[in-house]
Amino acid sequence: MRQLIFFFLLAVVVAPGCNDPKTKPDTNNFNNLKVEVCDNQLDDDGDGATDCADLDCLGVDVCSGLNNVNNANNQQPLFTLRGKVWGPGADMPSTAEVDKIPVPQALVAAYSTQPPTPEPLPTGLCTPCVEIPSGIVHQFSETDGSFELNLYPNVTYWLVIQKGTFRRVTQFTAGGPDEELDLEPPAGQLRNSMTTLPARHNPTLGMWIPKILVVEGSYEQMDAMFQAFGFDYGVEVEEVRDTEARHIFADMNNLRRYNLIATTCGSGASYLTEPEIRANLRQYVREGGKLYVDDYSYDFAEQPFPEFLTFYDGGACGDGAQPPGMVGECNTGPSYNPMGTPGDPYLELWLDHINPGGMHDLHNAWDVIHSMQSGLQGECDDDSDPNCIDGNYFAPPKVWMNGTWSSYVNHPITVSWNFFCGKVLFTTYHTHAGSSTTLLLQEKIMMYLIMEIQTCSDPIIIG
Repeated sequence: MRQLIFFFLLAVVVAPGCNDPKTKPDTNNFNNLKVEVCDNQLDDDGDGATDCADLDCLGVDVCSGLNNVNNANNQQPLFTLRGKVWGPGADMPSTAEVDKIPVPQALVAAYSTQPPTPEPLPTGLCTPCVEIPSGIVHQFSETDGSFELNLYPNVTYWLVIQKGTFRRVTQFTAGGPDEELDLEPPAGQLRNSMTTLPARHNPTLGMWIPKILVVEGSYEQMDAMFQAFGFDYGVEVEEVRDTEARHIFADMNNLRRYNLIATTCGSGASYLTEPEIRANLRQYVREGGKLYVDDYSYDFAEQPFPEFLTFYDGGACGDGAQPPGMVGECNTGPSYNPMGTPGDPYLELWLDHINPGGMHDLHNAWDVIHSMQSGLQGECDDDSDPNCIDGNYFAPPKVWMNGTWSSYVNHPITVSWNFFCGKVLFTTYHTHAGSSTTLLLQEKIMMYLIMEIQTCSDPIIIG
């Protein structure tokens, strides 16, 4: 069963209750006088479609698996919509052509009624996986972002493209029977906004992005990466120096203002050794927050979650369940330039598309992961799972990218783990580690992972 996140109450789309499951009057948008009965072989509302072929019956139990227009049993001539899902900024003139990245495994869905809006923060911090309701015409984009939907002709839809908390909704009307529309423009032109994930947050215009805080260390600035993808850095993506951010981490209400907190290379957050702040970070992730941690800022992951990673500083540093006694204790050097090998199959296919040839050169990593251990990631539904202990699920981090350099061969350099509804990602490389007028490969990978860790969480899913 394929699952993804919806940012609205499940009761809206899978509505239980005392109504007759054979009818669906509350979504009868195509005829206001009569209601289509979905299993009597009659065109009750006179709109030319009978039973499960009528859009009024989308999502009704008796039509489950039958009223999806992609079903082989449906012989009605359909309208075909195709295109590609693109990352933020691909529809903006300021984004370089080489910095436009396709988005794999994004939801593309066509709703015949306007979909409910996402839950705002803080109530929307946790984004659990839910099953896609029956009758919603949808597809997940391919490695190159491509998709194709078969829709009822001359019907108004709301097209949803979504990857995690990045979401765009656009209303459009399908063309006639057997007609086709390709939303992908010729090569080199701006991508269609309908199929581009937004870089701005404007629900009125159908655009949602995660609320992001960048905690900036001394040795890295993320502004160039976010700006290259079209984000309004410093406004919609907030920024604070690591030495000045204690008040945020000392207050759970401040933490709950952000879907994602990204910490950059630096070791000025001495407050991370305070038990209250470690507990707050752990609680923030448990409730659904996402932590993106790179290089020398590793303490943002190691201090609240010491059980998952051990670092190398000539030996094992930060080993065991207790965090190091001071910030920066496990920092090492000199820098190294690993040759990357993906540890995730979807990332590997995506990299083969945007960087063909398989040579994934990464630059200026510093910290070294010594080893990984199993840690608590959530609760189990199945106690027979070998990773379950007393109802709790224990597993080591997921490896997104391995690296080879010096005496290290396929050594983990980018990893993540779930903690109940949230996720933590640590990577040894960071942004603009070299001089370049366009994005480095590792910065495209970082944006891919920022989108990826925004996806939904189930207790025993570690991806």
